[in-house]
Amino acid sequence: MPHQMINLHNLPNKIKPNIPIMTVHHFDPIELNNIAVQHLEHSNTSVACKILATVVKLLLNTPMNYCPENKFSNSIRFQWSKVAYDIKTPNRNELPGNTFMFSRAMIVHDCCTTRQMTFQELCSDAKAAIVYNAGLAFHLAAMENNDSTFLPKARTTYILSQTILRKASENGITSTLCFDYDFHVILLNNLGQTSYELVDYDASSYYFDQLLLNLNHMASQPTSKKSFENSDMVGMASNVIIDPPNAAPCA
Repeated sequence: MPHQMINLHNLPNKIKPNIPIMTVHHFDPIELNNIAVQHLEHSNTSVACKILATVVKLLLNTPMNYCPENKFSNSIRFQWSKVAYDIKTPNRNELPGNTFMFSRAMIVHDCCTTRQMTFQELCSDAKAAIVYNAGLAFHLAAMENNDSTFLPKARTTYILSQTILRKASENGITSTLCFDYDFHVILLNNLGQTSYELVDYDASSYYFDQLLLNLNHMASQPTSKKSFENSDMVGMASNVIIDPPNAAPCA
């Protein structure tokens, strides 16, 4: 079977020179994900959106095989990007609360360097992480360009990340991210934020209420290392302090 290739040279958007441009064979989803994370770290949001949208489309066209024992899952590791995207839009600075979005992407490491991962071999955790990154890219594009058309894509993609983990758990898979409170609160926070931006205050209240429950649970646990910075925790806590309005504004 001939090699399938995605040539990042052909992307129409300007790419900063300090990010390697490369051709990825076989559509290796982990390698593509990590290239997209690099672009997010350098504020190349539109490029990251194109790469991750392609990966998610291919993922959705691949049958989900929820095998309880994925022989590749033990070699996968996750790392949050150390770079938080600085979102500066006039509208967000005027809002009294409900404005913090978690903007760190997730890097996926395959400890086995002698193979290329295919979509069929990708474990549920890795799929959920990559899909989360796609949601984040859409979310950042919406904020950066003040373009609300990206928000439904962001919310739908965040929900898909949740769904992948839930279905994996229902099929007996021992998932790292499924029991990771950090990953769950980040998804809840950003779902609440996208819903707020979409003026869906009922959904926003639901997600922020769930976020509060999870944050309280985390705070009640013995001190443990968190995946994110204290500023991220403070930002997420600020979203649950002020209740969203009960109704959308009048036209």
